[in-house]
Amino acid sequence: MKSRDTHQPDEADILPVARLIIVFVMLGSFALVFAELVRQSEEMSARPVPTASRCGDAAGMPCPLRAL
Repeated sequence: MKSRDTHQPDEADILPVARLIIVFVMLGSFALVFAELVRQSEEMSARPVPTASRCGDAAGMPCPLRAL
């Protein structure tokens, strides 16, 4: 009579682990790409704004007058 305690891992046992590893790798790479996109987006939005758009009626601030 064969004992079931000495179960050898076969392909059916390895497949769920392989799928789990693949999912983690895909999620990790997606997270890295998303973080890089967010970083680039923040860098682009942090550019200095020209003075003309920081003052005037639209901004609600008077523009500085140039000395003559």
